[in-house]
Amino acid sequence: MNETRRVGRFEVTAILDADMPDEPIADAFPGLAPDDLDAARASFPGVYTGDGRWRLRVRAWLVRADGGATLFDTGIGGPNAPAQAWTTEIGSLRRQLATLGVAPEDVDTVAISHVHDDHIGGSVAEDGALIGPNARYLVQRADVEWQRAHATDDDYAARTWQPIGAIEDAGALDVVEGEHIVSAGLTLRHAPGHTPGHQVLIIEDAGDRMLISADAWNHPLQIAKPDGASGSDDDPATAAASRRTLLADLEAHARTVLAPTHFAEAFGEVVRAGDSWRWSAL
Repeated sequence: MNETRRVGRFEVTAILDADMPDEPIADAFPGLAPDDLDAARASFPGVYTGDGRWRLRVRAWLVRADGGATLFDTGIGGPNAPAQAWTTEIGSLRRQLATLGVAPEDVDTVAISHVHDDHIGGSVAEDGALIGPNARYLVQRADVEWQRAHATDDDYAARTWQPIGAIEDAGALDVVEGEHIVSAGLTLRHAPGHTPGHQVLIIEDAGDRMLISADAWNHPLQIAKPDGASGSDDDPATAAASRRTLLADLEAHARTVLAPTHFAEAFGEVVRAGDSWRWSAL
């Protein structure tokens, strides 16, 4: 189910690209103690399947304002997309954009949080058409270089390089480095660790603020226990440091809406809980 919230003049729609069972929850989050993961099921049942696996939601984010349309991530993609090596679903982003009245030509910017295949796979259709033929595609330099370096000797990197290569071949790739202002009110911030070039999107306008956090957190328990790694974190220590930096940012900007890609809920807040924090869905 898609959900929409306003951030000042911006309309932000969380598009549910896929919803499926993934690996056993303990395998998905090896940095969290199994007992803690079991106990957290009572508080966050939507993250778990009935048989103890991670219930994986994959979202892409549509941000509209002033006649423009920005996508943050493009989901899983079609039948031949890289993620089809492990997923059980085909991404629905293109169909849902049409339902929302967004034509491919309307998309002027596509920002990719990181180059894992469930975030970039929908960028290129089966016929090679880009999801936004007129758009610029913003990817952190560290991720581009990371995937390019391993594309010749690593099967996963080779698969996930395919959409990046297609965007580059189309002359649509803009490699960014560090903090990058997309437009007034939209800022990309480098938050490495999950991948070297992982980035988040901050939306600010008229006193409202939202942080679309991509895979900085993949389980709500990681908010209370930010040192607890996801199995897909490339550099767990750096990912933990980025989580703590983002938590400090959220504390410094009260009432910021947090929008994670893979939680059961699309929108929530981080709330102080003693000497730690907790996730509170909106």
